[in-house]
Amino acid sequence: MKKAAVINDLSGFGKCSLTAAIPVLSALGVQCCPLATAVLTGQTGYSYYHCTDLTSMMPAYTDAWSRNEVHFDAIYSGFMTGHTQIDYLLDFLSHFRTTNTLLLVDPIMGDDGHVYGFFSPELLDGMKELSRDANLITPNLTEACLLADIDITKAANYSDSASMLAFAGETASRLRALAFVDQDVVITGIKCRNDAAPFICNITATANGVHESRSPFFDRSFSGTGDLLASVLCGCRLNGMCTEDAVNLAGRFLYHSIADTMQENGAGNAGVNFEKYLIELIMEGTNYNRESSCTQ
Repeated sequence: MKKAAVINDLSGFGKCSLTAAIPVLSALGVQCCPLATAVLTGQTGYSYYHCTDLTSMMPAYTDAWSRNEVHFDAIYSGFMTGHTQIDYLLDFLSHFRTTNTLLLVDPIMGDDGHVYGFFSPELLDGMKELSRDANLITPNLTEACLLADIDITKAANYSDSASMLAFAGETASRLRALAFVDQDVVITGIKCRNDAAPFICNITATANGVHESRSPFFDRSFSGTGDLLASVLCGCRLNGMCTEDAVNLAGRFLYHSIADTMQENGAGNAGVNFEKYLIELIMEGTNYNRESSCTQ
């Protein structure tokens, strides 16, 4: 069985980060090996939560796993509390990444034209260093702008979908050009509200060009959807699926999960009802016909 080291936080409530990655990767036939960067009673969208930062424990993972001579087919990073954690992750990569290891970076820093409270210039510098060497990155449009040194207000200032998607495609291509490796860039969760039929779009830039993957847009924000998408991409790539097909599968999976949650009028900070739709990943993500893979 293939193994993925997943470096992210663990939240008791919110269906995000590791509690999203573990079931999704398991459904896709991949062993998830969690390295917790922090433990929270619930994700930060809750009014009350407690957080224990585990930065000081990260070197112990590297030491113990090195001594046990483990290996990983993928390394997938999510929420980093600061530059120190990124430094520890870079050391982790020096021990465990080989030429055949997929590195997926979800560079969590902001959204909707704003940075999160933990953001700092040092964090951005670290995310740039980490992401430039990744095989696959999954920023939202704000994070993509940060990584590409573009004014983040541009991520929220387009009045029409066509202009915004063209900008996103150009930004994704720019990030590919900045990478040190042949990188796939997926800009996630682009909200196109101004069309007659609003939709949400993921823009994928690969060696095959720039592609759009659209789904109907529910004008609600839910915890963990980005983590679910990145986890689907990680597992599907390990199963031999090309990034474009993996993005399409992730879009269908998220659409059904969100629609189910909307029907129950679920709270946004509680996450989405993805569990009953894991069967979609088992059926499509583990029985992939490689002959249908995207071609150069």
